[in-house]
Amino acid sequence: MSTHKDRLIQAALDSHNALEKHQRILDLAGLTGRSSALDTLRSFQENSALHRMMADIERTQSMMRVAAGPLEELRRAGLFDRSSVMAQELEKTGKLLADFSARFRLPELSESTRLMMEFRSSPAAEAMKRFSEQAGSIQRAIESMRTPWLDKIESMRSLGGLAALQGIGHVLKDMPAFGHDVGATLRIDLGDWRDTITWPAEIFTDYSARSEFYVGRGFNPALTDFPSPAFEEGLDIAELRREPPPLVDLYGSPIPESDDEDEEEGFARTNAAHDWLFRLETQVRRFIDAVMTEAFGADWPKHRLPNGLYDQWQDKKRKAQQQGSRELTLIAYADFTDYMLIISKRDNWSAFQPFFGRQEDVRESFQRLHPIRLDTMHARPITQDDELLLFVETRRLIKVIRKKTP
Repeated sequence: MSTHKDRLIQAALDSHNALEKHQRILDLAGLTGRSSALDTLRSFQENSALHRMMADIERTQSMMRVAAGPLEELRRAGLFDRSSVMAQELEKTGKLLADFSARFRLPELSESTRLMMEFRSSPAAEAMKRFSEQAGSIQRAIESMRTPWLDKIESMRSLGGLAALQGIGHVLKDMPAFGHDVGATLRIDLGDWRDTITWPAEIFTDYSARSEFYVGRGFNPALTDFPSPAFEEGLDIAELRREPPPLVDLYGSPIPESDDEDEEEGFARTNAAHDWLFRLETQVRRFIDAVMTEAFGADWPKHRLPNGLYDQWQDKKRKAQQQGSRELTLIAYADFTDYMLIISKRDNWSAFQPFFGRQEDVRESFQRLHPIRLDTMHARPITQDDELLLFVETRRLIKVIRKKTP
């Protein structure tokens, strides 16, 4: 089994290799240090070679946004310190991270009114309309930020991303979590995840492939195109990253997810996400158990589980008890992928429809959580895209669960 140090080094090398590709393309195009170079290239798009290069540049520039979270995790873990054995090899990567952060500034408080005037006349102002968000609340968010967040070149993109974050927070706070309007509104920025997804294996190990997969579903990258401290602050102002859900002891995991001796020293953000998901799953298990027991009786697992699941749960329970674990209620032995199978099973759905409305909406919620769930179980660094999806879908699911189990 890999150790914490092994995972740190592998994550560093993965990020280093991806960003080296980014730098080579920028150097080839002569773009380093030229703020207007992308606009210059756009005027030559009739040239097919330049057009292909333009696509490469834009694709690899997105890597800076995607890598920001994992690289910040590595910085906090000390891999960029001069005393680190990896410091010399990662020196260029650290500089790229610093250059990315230097793109952003903290506007003066006196600028907020001017920024809002520009925002209202820009295409990004559509965020206010779809979220019914008032200009005053966005201006308050601007004035509340204390870390650099405004892109020096694409200021309206940054403002649009910040406004959309605040809008998502507003929607989840004031509207039914799985209402039709909420689902449709969130889909504009988070993408459409309703259809059953066949997961490409590469998205679980390749940040660039994951980003392209998310964007391909319709994810708006402006939501997370901030340095890590600014992104975290934006989440807090939008009230998307509140305290994690309470833990329900009898519905927890009977078997530790990891036996690494240094798990406590793992990636801080990944560990925090693991904690959120662990707590969320205990809430989901209690919710499913309560709904199914009320509708079909306490012995529902024996008669209402999809084929094979009952025997799987019993086998896990037996093995856990043989290892000295205390006895838990049977659904505590469920896997993450089991929840949707139970909820959407044809003869179970009538019990859950009053809470979720449409099967495709609850499937969408669990599918948005699936990649980050796998990453946190394997102690891999997570992206800011993953964090946003985690906080949004946790808020939605907990809001529904509290209707049944306050």
